[in-house]
Amino acid sequence: MKASSIFFSILSAITIAVFIFAPERLPSGVGITPVPIEAYARPSIFAQGQVAGLKNLTGKTLHNVKISLFNPNGEIIKGAMREQWPPGESMELGWLEGWEINKGTRLKASASGYFSKTWQY
Repeated sequence: MKASSIFFSILSAITIAVFIFAPERLPSGVGITPVPIEAYARPSIFAQGQVAGLKNLTGKTLHNVKISLFNPNGEIIKGAMREQWPPGESMELGWLEGWEINKGTRLKASASGYFSKTWQY
């Protein structure tokens, strides 16, 4: 057997093991299933625009959660990272938190072990 084929066999085995046994070690946005986050929108009571609510739907902690807000042109407006997000916990993002969510903006969320999900407002 060639050294390169042994190397790629070992690398493949390690990669598969991480996906199965330690998905929280993967970079945010790398995974097999979509991130288990539910999103909703409601009108802001303090200013124009909307408030986006996000909830962890799993029974386990999500790791390395990245949340990004994009304008209609696809340029990033704001981003945040949360290292750990406990099960069932919700958060809201709106004007008070420094997020301007208006018509046409997109919110994208990803976490370790899951690929990203995007919502249009």
